[in-house]
Amino acid sequence: MLSIDELVQKVGNIYILAIVIAKRAKQLNEGAVPLVELKEAHSPLFVALEELSAGKISFEFVEE
Repeated sequence: MLSIDELVQKVGNIYILAIVIAKRAKQLNEGAVPLVELKEAHSPLFVALEELSAGKISFEFVEE
């Protein structure tokens, strides 16, 4: 897994990282299928971080 600093660079800033990870962790909590395979059970937060690190999730900004 990438370090937090590397993840921040990947998404742009720490606030975007927090929002993206929180939304994906919520989806996982609600039953979404993980996009990465892990050998052990991990928290949805960890799985979301692994998914972002592996490039399996993306995001876009939508203007309202």
